[in-house]
Amino acid sequence: MKKFRKGQGTLEYVIILAAVVGAIIAVGSMLKPKLNSSYSELADKMQDKVGEVSF
Repeated sequence: MKKFRKGQGTLEYVIILAAVVGAIIAVGSMLKPKLNSSYSELADKMQDKVGEVSF
């Protein structure tokens, strides 16, 4: 009886890849609100500094 080792190995890699992609998406969605607030805070600080400059 023939065993399908190549197909089994490929399936294992696909499952691992799916788990890694899922983890990346989960972490990204958890960090998105924090990143948005950080960017907004940075933009406000930059705008304040630009307003202080006089020519």
